[in-house]
Amino acid sequence: MTKTSMTQFVSDNIQESLENINTCLICEILEVDMNLLKADVQPLNDSEATPILDVPIAFHQTGQFIIQVPYKKGDTVLVACSQADIDPLMFGGGKAASRAFSANDALIIGGINYFTKPIQNEHPDDLVIGTKDFTTKIVINEAGEISVKSLKFKVEADDIELIGKTITANGEDLTVDLV
Repeated sequence: MTKTSMTQFVSDNIQESLENINTCLICEILEVDMNLLKADVQPLNDSEATPILDVPIAFHQTGQFIIQVPYKKGDTVLVACSQADIDPLMFGGGKAASRAFSANDALIIGGINYFTKPIQNEHPDDLVIGTKDFTTKIVINEAGEISVKSLKFKVEADDIELIGKTITANGEDLTVDLV
């Protein structure tokens, strides 16, 4: 083998290896199971790519709490590929495969908003949970204020406690002096 053909051989092998490494992909959700928190996705950057099936959906969560986003068919998401086999973790045991950065170890880590479809963000400095058009929202600002806007606000509780120096409804003072 000549020096040129050896260089080409090594270069081709490196290129082929790099093409099989997946770090993250922008995908469209094809099907979603919000009970098992997994989805089938289609990578959008490669017209020849096959769907990636049963991709776990990552949420902000702890042992006791979760912030759940209701993904739907057609949503655009960012999918990251783990540097190691996730099957033993996801299925509770077994021997890990030696694969790395495989589409078999993909995780949905969030939604993507295209620059061509900007959201008119009314609250760029606040924590917001709401619809994209902000007609329904919960806003927490740095001053410690919490605002809720919705068509209907329902509270179910065994006990409801309102504490404040002033309590108003539709501009009317509801504060009662019980002392």
